[in-house]
Amino acid sequence: MKGRLPIIGQPNPEVPRDVHLVGRYALGVTWADDHGSIYPFESLRRSCGCGACATLEVVGESAAWPQNIRRTDAGLAITWVDAHASVYPYADLRALCGCAACTGGH
Repeated sequence: MKGRLPIIGQPNPEVPRDVHLVGRYALGVTWADDHGSIYPFESLRRSCGCGACATLEVVGESAAWPQNIRRTDAGLAITWVDAHASVYPYADLRALCGCAACTGGH
């Protein structure tokens, strides 16, 4: 999405239209442009901007289980079961999408 300019009158593609659970271990985001992203909780926790979460030892559901997920003006806010709070700015979250369309894969 980097380098793309929004078309006037079109929704900003970096704004989530819907945030929902996908199965038991992932978060799904449907963006304003109808693109769907799936973020496994463990990889989402490791992508936290604090730096410490990148090396966090995740055992089962322990540290990578969300206690609270909410949309805020700053981004998607997740409080994890160990009380650590992460905020994922929407543009950064969209950039984390690992689908084939976003990564150039087939």
